Order: sequence, then structure tokens, then C-alpha cells
Amino acid sequence: MSETMCRILFARGIGQEVAPLFDALIKSSQKDPYKEKRNKKTQHSDGWGYVLLKEGNATHYRSVLPMFNDSHAKGLLNSLMEEDSEVVLMAHARAASQGEKTLFNVQPFSFSTKHGITFWFMHNGDLDKEALIWKAGFKVEELVEASDSYVFGVYLSNTIDNPTPKEISRRFILGLETTRTTLNTGTLFLLPDGSWSAFITAYMVDKYANSLDDWNYARLIELKNSGLYAVASSTLELYYEARWRTLNNGTALSISSDKIERFALGDAYGP
Repeated sequence: MSETMCRILFARGIGQEVAPLFDALIKSSQKDPYKEKRNKKTQHSDGWGYVLLKEGNATHYRSVLPMFNDSHAKGLLNSLMEEDSEVVLMAHARAASQGEKTLFNVQPFSFSTKHGITFWFMHNGDLDKEALIWKAGFKVEELVEASDSYVFGVYLSNTIDNPTPKEISRRFILGLETTRTTLNTGTLFLLPDGSWSAFITAYMVDKYANSLDDWNYARLIELKNSGLYAVASSTLELYYEARWRTLNNGTALSISSDKIERFALGDAYGP
């Protein structure tokens, strides 16, 4: 059986420009032609969530409801359509592959570290949960009902000392080593001085990269349009027509309010 995976969106820009991308995510969660072509199922209906930064406040929401059946999603869309200031949005529609279908496993997850860093994490894909737990030194019995994505988020929260591209990329090596399908991720950091930064990864295993249907479903796409910048799951291109481009496999992006750095995943790490 074909593995399932989620739909994700990271966007930075004026709220009114981000709104149609969020609408495309809602539509993608309800009917995904790329998913249907692989396993005859069309929906990403195992819960959804988002984190929104704007004008000095943060909103984090998670629900077990399908995104397309949750009035909160419609409310957020309407709010974005009227927002004329810059926002940062990270949203996730779940199609569960591992872990219980409970609110606990709905993404994005929120973590705070002993180093004074708060971050939200989302993942699209499938990791070898047992190998991840073993290599991270965790206890299997404590994470029985947790998803592989949650386990990796815990690992990041325990190991990231400073959210620089070099430090973050070093920690993603374990993710690469345990990826079964894709390591498409978004991590949004909120720093003590009130600033934010994001780290995006786009990676799929050779099995997916060499199969057209799997590649179409698994790839991440990028949109740059003046002040608007977004990275999203491929399905959004079917619901929002724009000059999307597919991210190269193995791409990592470090994003802040005024800068985007691009490198091959793994290139930023060192001794």
C-alpha cells in the first residue's frame, strides 16, 4: 500500500496575499488529485493546525477536525483576507501514517527549550520511528502513541542550542538517516528578542524521486512574488495558479523577515 503523507504550507507576506494560499491548502486537504492517483484516497482529514505570527502576537491552533470541516479554518481565511500587515503562517493538514489519530499528534507541535528558544515544528512524510527513538536515546515505552514526527520534534528540542542554519542542519542528520519517504519539514523559531526565523527542508528518498506519481505527491514547491514568499506541498499548485517552482530534492532554506538562505541539506553542518 502506498504511504500517505500530509499537506503543508509556510508563507511570509501581507495577510491578503497569504489568504489565497491558505485557501488552496484547505482545498488540497479536501481533494488531493496527486494523493488519489497513488492510493485512490483524496483527503487529508486526520486533523489540522497552524501557527500565525503578526504584529507582536502569536496564535497556535490544533484540531482533530478535518481542515475543510472546521469553521475555525474559514474564520482564519476571512481574517487573512482583511489583513494588510505582514504575517508569518505555518499550517499543516494531517493524513496519519504513524501515531494515534488524536489531538496530541496534530501538528504543528510546540516546544520550548532550556536555551530560551520557542519553536513550532511540522513534518510531511514518514520516519523510522523505532530507529529514531533508539538513536536519540529515548525510551520506547514513553512514546508508544506518539507519531514519528513528534519524536523528531522532541529530539530537536533536546539538541538545538542555537537556531543557526549550521546548528539546525547538524540536528537534521538524524532525520535524514531515518527517513522512509520524505523529510519535508517546517520549523518556526521565536527568539527571546521577539524576532523569528524559519528552517525548511525538502527531501525524499530515491524510491520516491524515481517514481513520477510519488515525486508529484511528495515534492515541495516554492513561490516568490515581491514581498510574498511561500513553500508548500505540491497540491497547492492545482488550486492557486502562480509561478510555482519545485524545490530541488535535498534543499534546505533558512528564512527570516529580510533574508532567505539556500543550501543543500547537510552542507551547513560541520564539526
